[in-house]
Amino acid sequence: MSLNHIVILLAAQLAILLLAASIFIALRRRGRHQVEAEFESLRDEIWELRAAAAARDRAEAASLAKSRFLAAVSHEFRTPLNGVMGLAQLLAMTRLTAEQASYVEAIGDSSRALSQLIDDILDFSKIEAGKFELRHEAFALAPFVESVVELLAPRAMAKGLELASVISPDTPREIVSDPARLRQVLVNLIGNAVKFTERGGVGVRVARDGARLRFEVRDSGPGVPEAAREAIFEEFEQADPSENHPQAGTGLGLAISRRLVARMGGALALVNSSDMGAVFAFTLPAPPFSEDRAPAPLSGLKTLIVAQSIFEAPYLAESLRLAGAEAEIVAAEDAPSALQRRREKPFDAVIVDCALGPHMTAQLAKVARDAQAGRLFLLFSPIERRAFGEDALCDFDGWLVKPVRVASLIARLSPASAKAPAPEDDAPPQALAGVNALIAEDNEINALILTRHLAKLGATVTRAESGALALARAREAIEGVGAPYDVIVMDLFMPDFDGREASLRIREAEARAGAPRTPILVLTASAREEDERAARAAGVDAFLTKPVEFASLAATIEELRLAPRRSSASA
Repeated sequence: MSLNHIVILLAAQLAILLLAASIFIALRRRGRHQVEAEFESLRDEIWELRAAAAARDRAEAASLAKSRFLAAVSHEFRTPLNGVMGLAQLLAMTRLTAEQASYVEAIGDSSRALSQLIDDILDFSKIEAGKFELRHEAFALAPFVESVVELLAPRAMAKGLELASVISPDTPREIVSDPARLRQVLVNLIGNAVKFTERGGVGVRVARDGARLRFEVRDSGPGVPEAAREAIFEEFEQADPSENHPQAGTGLGLAISRRLVARMGGALALVNSSDMGAVFAFTLPAPPFSEDRAPAPLSGLKTLIVAQSIFEAPYLAESLRLAGAEAEIVAAEDAPSALQRRREKPFDAVIVDCALGPHMTAQLAKVARDAQAGRLFLLFSPIERRAFGEDALCDFDGWLVKPVRVASLIARLSPASAKAPAPEDDAPPQALAGVNALIAEDNEINALILTRHLAKLGATVTRAESGALALARAREAIEGVGAPYDVIVMDLFMPDFDGREASLRIREAEARAGAPRTPILVLTASAREEDERAARAAGVDAFLTKPVEFASLAATIEELRLAPRRSSASA
């Protein structure tokens, strides 16, 4: 027996002797009945503690069972829902009558609403159970915010609403946060604004607020009733709780968003509300401010914006001023006098909103030419361009696509671009032209959707029906038997072995052969964080949850393709 064991035994015996001595002394001093009463009280307390511990264990077990049940049900919902949403998106790309297009749009809206409902319930369950974890990644701020705005732009434009953003140049180029959760908060706030706004539009603003970043979403909707301004941040509460409200939801979105922002070190609030609209804003910690600012890229440029809008034109003008340009906004009827007034020192650039109509834009282009204005740009959305026709672009030197990205604005309007040859006015190239993709998917409908969609974007697609076949196809490419893959889209749960195991074995095969790393994108119906952690540990580069928007899928694939180039360029 070791010395430590002997010491422990002696200590235990000494404790027993001391307890016996204390009981003996108590019996002598207080009397037997008093001590027995104290023992009874102590025994009752012990039973109460045991009962509380048992109740806590049962509650924890029930919470765990609920989380597992929700995760399982979520997975079962997501797989067929991905089929519904994906087929609706494919159908929308075909020739449809106006009536058929409205039906397809309704299917898409309903499936997206159901997807959001599933996400909200699952996230709320995770937060409630204390199993919610945040990542900390560095990412570029301006492109991130603008990509979220672009994602929601079709939804806004389908309602005839404006959607614009402005990002102050004093914001950091990169921030460290959880991009997925920050995107979730922005999508929720912008999506709510679009949902409850019937006329006007929505504006998104990002600026520095002291040592913090301030994200603001402003709309021209009906506002939030005063009685509901605090309740809307509570679980299962809505601004209008009536059952027949056309925009009813679960009442979880804002509650989850506020908790997410708090976890990220910030605060979310309704900062203003009236019958003219509402303003939601939240702040996040920001990196230290750098005094070294790049020179204004559009310094001295004189611009005129001809538009009648409450968000697009003002936010565009503000972006121009922040880039160093002079910007003036006029209505269509005031544009001729504004152009004549500056005839001696004409505008360097005139931007005309195509929402004014084909006849008016053509007339304004002629007036601007007569006034010796510089370059002319037409501002339009993809939907407006299709309705407008290609002939109208002939009156202009270039175009800007709504919602306008700051980088695109500067690139198009910078003096250097005026000397470059004008871009061709043909249709843009396919987003994934030249991409060789391997799809590992056992579900026939989901495989059909993925294959057809990626093919429409210009990709060459090979399908594997199981994890084993995916590994075999990947090994052939690694060994030079076939063309290398630019991306592997991997389902997580498949026959033979799962996507995690397939990804791990692909990485091992690449290491043995000294082959380049092929980007692997997991596309799964599982939203469990432990599944994502396991997948990333196996060498997966990106993780998307079904049902997925085609735009998000294509953007993620393009991001994975460009990542190696950026890495080699920065090395």
